[in-house]
Amino acid sequence: MKKFIAFCFVFAPGIMLLHAQLIEKKLQADVSTGYQQENFHWSIAGNIGGQNPNVLSELKWMKAGGQNVAASVSYNFYKRFVIYGDYSRQFITTGTVNDSDYGADNRGNNTYNQTFNANKGSTSLWNLGAGFIIFNNHHFSLTPYIGYGESKETLRLLNRDGMFPNLNSSYAPQWKGGFAKLTSSLQLIKKLKFNADVTYHQVSYNSNGNWNLITSFQHPISYHHNANGYGIAAGGKLSYAIANHIAIQIGGGYFTWQTGNGTDQLYLNSGQVDKTQLNEVVRNGFEVSGGLSLGW
Repeated sequence: MKKFIAFCFVFAPGIMLLHAQLIEKKLQADVSTGYQQENFHWSIAGNIGGQNPNVLSELKWMKAGGQNVAASVSYNFYKRFVIYGDYSRQFITTGTVNDSDYGADNRGNNTYNQTFNANKGSTSLWNLGAGFIIFNNHHFSLTPYIGYGESKETLRLLNRDGMFPNLNSSYAPQWKGGFAKLTSSLQLIKKLKFNADVTYHQVSYNSNGNWNLITSFQHPISYHHNANGYGIAAGGKLSYAIANHIAIQIGGGYFTWQTGNGTDQLYLNSGQVDKTQLNEVVRNGFEVSGGLSLGW
C-alpha cells in the first residue's frame, strides 16, 4: 500500500501535466471576418529587351478594400504530424486604378494619365499543407508546415467621371506554388494567448487582361502576363478562451507579393501577337479581423 501511495504521488502530477500541456489542441478550426486592403501595380517596357522605353505602360490599383472572410483547420492526426488547410476571400467595394503611358525612359514624357474606379472585384487564397510539431507544452508551441497554395484576384477598371460609361475592363492575377509556414502560440495569462505565423510562397504568376473598349484587341483575353515570383505573409492574433472549447480572437496581418521580369503578350484582332517585357508585378496590403477559434 505504501508503494502504491508513493507511486500515485510521483506519477499523478505527471499525468496532470501531460493532460494540460497542449496549448494547441488536436483538432482546431478558426473562422473570422474583417477588413482587407491592398495596393497592386504592374508595368511593361517598350520591347522584349526591357527598353524603348523601360516603362511604357503602368497600371496602379490603390486602396482596393472590402470585407474579408476566412476559415482554417488543423488536425494532429498522428503523433507530431499535422495537416492544415485555410481559405479566405475578400469582396472589393472601394478603390481606384490609374493607367499611365510614357514615351521616354524612367517614366518621362507622360503621354496618357487617367484614373478610374476599382470598387468591384474580389481576391481569394487557399493553402493545403502538412506540418510537424516541434514544441507543444502548456506555455509555447511551434510548428513548421510545407504545402501548396493559390491566390486569385479579379481587379476592375470602371467608369469614374462619366467619360467612359461602358468601361468594364478587368485584370485577373493568379499566384500559385509551394509554401513554407511557421506557426507559434504563447500563453500570456491563464485564458489569453498570442498566436503568430509567417508564410513564404514561391510561385508562378499568370494573369489575363480584358480591355473591353479597345476594338483592336481580342476579347475576352486582350493580353497575358507570366513571370516567377514570391509572396510573404505574416500575422498575429490575441485569443481569449470563453469556454473549454471556444475562444474569441482579434488580430491582423501584412502581405507582400512580387515578381521578377516576365513576358507580356498582346493579342490583336488581326491575329498578331506582340511580345514585350513585363517589368514587375507588386502587391502589398494588410488585414484586420475578429472571429472564433474552436479546439478539441
